[in-house]
Amino acid sequence: MYSGLIIGMLFGILLQRGQFCFVSGFRQIHQQKSYAFLTALFLAVSIQSVGLFTLAQLDMMTIPSSPLPLLATLIGGLLFGFGMVLSNCCGSGAWFRSGEGALGSFIALVAFALTMAATQTGALKNWVNALLADPIEMDNIHNSLEISPWILVALLLVITIALVRHQTKQSEPTHTHFGPILTGSLIGLLAIAAWYFSAQTGRNYGFGIAVPSANVVQYLVTGQQRYLNWGSLFVIGILLGSWLSAKLKGELNLRVPEPQDFLRRIAGGVIMGLGAALAGGCTVTNSLVATAYFSWQGWIATIMIFFGSWIATLLFKRS
Repeated sequence: MYSGLIIGMLFGILLQRGQFCFVSGFRQIHQQKSYAFLTALFLAVSIQSVGLFTLAQLDMMTIPSSPLPLLATLIGGLLFGFGMVLSNCCGSGAWFRSGEGALGSFIALVAFALTMAATQTGALKNWVNALLADPIEMDNIHNSLEISPWILVALLLVITIALVRHQTKQSEPTHTHFGPILTGSLIGLLAIAAWYFSAQTGRNYGFGIAVPSANVVQYLVTGQQRYLNWGSLFVIGILLGSWLSAKLKGELNLRVPEPQDFLRRIAGGVIMGLGAALAGGCTVTNSLVATAYFSWQGWIATIMIFFGSWIATLLFKRS
């Protein structure tokens, strides 16, 4: 179980050193027409996908599958994208930015985790469950199309190679942080390890932020041992790894948001929590992990998160 803490720390270091943030990454696509983050994301997903289906063929793990709550996924993706722009961080970003000393991200993280916990066992549970009822019997894309998943893996690799070639032509030197190609590659390799070690504990999944964040709250409130698991140790590890990386790089400093931003951060965290509960997870769960095994929900939620962030960026655009 403690492998979750170690992998979480390594993930936190990579997030901090690579500044792998969905909010700023999507914003780069919207406003700057830069595909550096998209390159890192596709690299991580592609490498993870190859490793994931290889492990499955070796009977070392099982590919997850679940029905698709289409309406909830559409609404949840939009809400999450909107909320992460409002709070200026996503689920993973809230953890690693908190480790850097960003108080605003910590406020959003608390609101996000509390909301997720409320959708699990609290006042929001019935409302969320009503929208998740009657899902469509569509789980993974290759199963729906009745084709080999390796066909989709090959297509993913072609897109990734094109993005990498485009990125290598861009002159964007980074003196203090990892570049997108190195960041994406290392995250992809670590994601494979996360799947393997998580499966050894009976948790058939890799990286995860939303539910583990809620589990941290549940453990602190109830003290029930079942909430202290691989996933909850993983997100705690992100905080520790990011703190260590920022400390060693001299980038650890307390950043307090403007007073008028406190409510915006809280609102963003709450909206992200609602969105993640409906869409089956946050950007890490959907965009980084579920896309790797070609989940319909993962890809649809990712597209909706992108649109939600685009809408929010237009509404809250600043110089």
